[in-house]
Amino acid sequence: MNNVTGVILNWKRPTNVARILSGWQASGIVTEAIVWNNNPAATFRHQWANVVNAAQDMGLYTRFATACLATNDCVLIQDDDLELPAESLRTLVDAWHDDFGIIHGVFGRAPKPDGSYARNIGGDTESPIVLTRVLVAHRRYASQFFQVAPAFANVQQGGKPAGNGEDIIFSYVAMSESGRLNRVHRVAVNELPAPHSIHGRNWKGHVAHRTRLLRACEAWLKGERHEAGRDLLHI
Repeated sequence: MNNVTGVILNWKRPTNVARILSGWQASGIVTEAIVWNNNPAATFRHQWANVVNAAQDMGLYTRFATACLATNDCVLIQDDDLELPAESLRTLVDAWHDDFGIIHGVFGRAPKPDGSYARNIGGDTESPIVLTRVLVAHRRYASQFFQVAPAFANVQQGGKPAGNGEDIIFSYVAMSESGRLNRVHRVAVNELPAPHSIHGRNWKGHVAHRTRLLRACEAWLKGERHEAGRDLLHI
């Protein structure tokens, strides 16, 4: 079956979220949508999507908790600051069906030569990190994320908002399982208004935190590869 579950978080851009949900529904590609609302001050409702209204902001890991609720193996995770034309969505979903062992997305990142965060990776190519701005992945990686995430709890204590860098951990979980790099694709996206953006609040702190986490993930993956007797992944 080619059914897709779309997962999106809501915080302070409900108009964007509603617009994205309408696009998903109209595309006919996303057959199930789940919204996790992390804004207890503003209940979110939608006539088509399933909605979880949290009593408190539980951070960015909730996107993977939501993905664990998906009834489909193919999970689309998307931020509320962009929308995908149906053609772009179809391209990503088709790529996932052709190779569902890795994460497919649009915005890639890789460590700089000194291990810091990060080089931008775009186009149609391999990438260790795929940003959760938009990606398609197997739902099993969402549950595996929670098995691995405690290893980075000390680093993540400094993340703002809570869970910042979750896409780095998620990408490394997938690489650990697949033994391969993930992949980004050159597809069209439409940027939406993005007030309250994470990096806009403290870019320097954002990069410093993600550098610490990236280096921790690299060290973790190196340990995983050593134990499995496999070569390290490089890009």
